[in-house]
Amino acid sequence: MAPSPRLVPAALLGMGAYLLVSHSQSFVTTGTPARQSRMAMRGFKDDFYAWKDTLSKDDQALLLKQAQNEFNKKFRSGDDFKKTVDQEKIAAFGKVLQKFFDNEREDYKKEESMRAPDYQALQKRAGQVGYDFGLKSETVEIDRDADRRWATASRKMAMAEKEGKEYPDSSPLEELFAIANDAEHHDNNVKTLEKLKEDSKGFKDLDAMFKDFSIPAAGEDFKVMMPRVLFEKLGDYANQYKEKLEAYKKDHSESEAESYANGELQEEWVKTLGTLVGEYYEARQEVEKEVTQLKKFFRSQKEMPGKTKADIVKQIWKELPKWSDSPVPPLDEEMLADLAKEPASVKGEFKHNWGTAEKLYKSEAIDSFGNRYLLGVFEDTKDAEKAFDAWNKEYEKAGQDVKESMKNWAKQQEAELAEEQDSVDRIRKALEEARR
Repeated sequence: MAPSPRLVPAALLGMGAYLLVSHSQSFVTTGTPARQSRMAMRGFKDDFYAWKDTLSKDDQALLLKQAQNEFNKKFRSGDDFKKTVDQEKIAAFGKVLQKFFDNEREDYKKEESMRAPDYQALQKRAGQVGYDFGLKSETVEIDRDADRRWATASRKMAMAEKEGKEYPDSSPLEELFAIANDAEHHDNNVKTLEKLKEDSKGFKDLDAMFKDFSIPAAGEDFKVMMPRVLFEKLGDYANQYKEKLEAYKKDHSESEAESYANGELQEEWVKTLGTLVGEYYEARQEVEKEVTQLKKFFRSQKEMPGKTKADIVKQIWKELPKWSDSPVPPLDEEMLADLAKEPASVKGEFKHNWGTAEKLYKSEAIDSFGNRYLLGVFEDTKDAEKAFDAWNKEYEKAGQDVKESMKNWAKQQEAELAEEQDSVDRIRKALEEARR
């Protein structure tokens, strides 16, 4: 059923008022709207007031009264609600609304075109060369002798500590140190060296070290390559003797202090010096001897084709009574049965370089995020480099496969987006046709 002509003016006026109010509220409460919407609303407002000015005061009062009492049942049943303005003015207002809707539709089309997805974005992104995912090689030297020295010295220190003793630090790390050799210190340096030569007799390494060693002339640079731990320890003791001398000076005259420094204190210092040096090199020789024995132990491994670990255990058990005063318990048969399944020499473990080598080289691959990947431990740098080259070749091949997979995925996504856009276009077309 078509709406009554009398109701059309009130409905149009109500719609116009609603549009003005709703857009003004939106402007106040939701921040900054789109520029096109503001322009369209401003144009409608101007057109609406221009149309309103064509109405007489009676028509304006009538339309206002009808709009205000739109939902008043009593008013709607009265004569004032059924009155209407001239049809030409109603048609003119319809044109104002039609112009507004046309502008809104154009704005909507523009906004939709601006929001349309970039279907080439994935391809563009994939084509960018902004990040290097390549690997870097690093070969790290592993000083196995240093590891063995540390393990041996640490064990000896722990054992000495349990007995209430102190085992000397025997690190062989050496550095070049400068020693004062001016006129004031030169004579003391010469005397100290002579005393060291005397106290070092019997120590092979010390004899060799001091044999051709001499103190430079007074005023000349005196630099010596010394073990760092020994030099630091000597420095600590030297400071103690300086403090001792300063304390002596407080209660004695200058001549007495000088006599004490060049006599009793110097003798004590030289003796301490010889003891510290002797203990250091003695401990160093002990540690080095055990390091050598440890390498010999691993290098002494022999191939035992056809034999199992059970055979080795039986052989050990056979020798044990010769070295033990108490009876040796019998071997567990179940354990022997398990050991009989394992060969005496395991492939890949025979004379393993971790036990026999003095130095090894660790090959590592480092990715673009700083993560490290251990590729292996080798006996020379060339093998370490070969390991990286082989691994990097596989890595680059896998990277190409990933790139190809990403391209295929991008094409699939583009196809899905295009299909979705077709659906959007169909819906938009249907909406536009419905508005006509």
